[in-house]
Amino acid sequence: MQNKVFDTIEKYNMLKKSERVAVGLSGGADSVSLLLCLIELGYDVVACHVNHQLRGDESLRDEQFCVDLCSKLGIPIEVHRIDVAKYCKDNSCSVEEGARKLRYDIFKSIKAEKIATAHTLSDNFETLLFNLTRGTGLKGLCSIPPVRDNIVRPLIECTREEVIYYLDSKNQGYVTDSTNLETDYSRNKIRIKAVPVLKEINPSLLSTFEKTLDNLKADEDYLELMTDKLLNDAKVDSGYRADVLSDAHDSIKRRAVAKILAENGVRYSFDSITDVVTIINDGGKINLQSDIYAICENNIFSINEIKNIENVSICIPIETDLEYVFLGRRFCAEVFSCNSQNIHKMLAKKPLDYGKIKGKLYIKNRDNGDRIQLCGRDFTSSVKKLFNAKVPIDMRDKTVILCDDDGIIWIEGFGCAERVKVDNSTKSIMVCKIS
Repeated sequence: MQNKVFDTIEKYNMLKKSERVAVGLSGGADSVSLLLCLIELGYDVVACHVNHQLRGDESLRDEQFCVDLCSKLGIPIEVHRIDVAKYCKDNSCSVEEGARKLRYDIFKSIKAEKIATAHTLSDNFETLLFNLTRGTGLKGLCSIPPVRDNIVRPLIECTREEVIYYLDSKNQGYVTDSTNLETDYSRNKIRIKAVPVLKEINPSLLSTFEKTLDNLKADEDYLELMTDKLLNDAKVDSGYRADVLSDAHDSIKRRAVAKILAENGVRYSFDSITDVVTIINDGGKINLQSDIYAICENNIFSINEIKNIENVSICIPIETDLEYVFLGRRFCAEVFSCNSQNIHKMLAKKPLDYGKIKGKLYIKNRDNGDRIQLCGRDFTSSVKKLFNAKVPIDMRDKTVILCDDDGIIWIEGFGCAERVKVDNSTKSIMVCKIS
């Protein structure tokens, strides 16, 4: 295994002998083997143990094991104790997420050129399954990167079985985290239940996965290069040229949008990327989070902070039967054929006559001067006055308005316009759904 670790370090240019490397030492088999390997390979090694204080006496046992091991090896060690449970409660996050965040914050503070973590090929495969289960793209399928900034993973091409064999050959002990044996955590379920079944199907599962991973990484690297080229070609002082972004292949376009959002500190999902791509193609504005908006006007796409959205027009084109995220809520305009079986049920949901809609559909927030002739009325009403009378102040800028090319045809909480009401001639109806 030592030779494989050296080859991995060389392959990814992880470490130089002149650099100090801090090993994240938990006391488990993976991190202990990583520490021993790097020492034997002649690197300048220090250790860092993070006690998450989640397992009582067992956490103290692990801490003492790491201190004793480093003392025996003559290696400096930093020990940090963190209250993960309190952090997760204060920040409303999972234990796994909170522990990782605090652990890596500590790693960043260590005085060393590189930080080495003990992720293995087995971890990589389990991460792929975990990401695939939640939904992911090519980047997620590539799982854990061998190098990220100053974080390196020299064991990333070694299996867990190789790690155990290496330690046994040296008669080196390690500690076992009892929570790794429980199936309360998703990753544990994958490791304990899913992976053994897959190995029954393919006994060479991990070696096969390693080859697949090489192919995935090659594709990922190429697509990243194409994405960076697109962003460079589209960049202007005020944002990005929408026509350049729009002309790109969907795969590259989506990646470019994800990068732009990430660079602006916006958490994104498949839905939000889809919505941003829509306004890049067709123009408009969309709220991403809090006061952050994606705006595409005059062929310029940009991410902007707008503190007060009153009088800011936000409008995106939509298609029927597709779900959109608008002002932090989900909207869908569903179309149904009109027949005796469903007409009474649909009428209870205040539908519109789909055949009376003119041109394209849009969803928007309120604008000064908006007016509508509501169904059953022989006069038009000011949307502002309607909202002032019936909509709470904090909801007025979030209320969804549906338009066609001739104007407003439906307002959330008020229903449809007179000109698109259902009558005896209706052949298909449209129902607006918001959640």
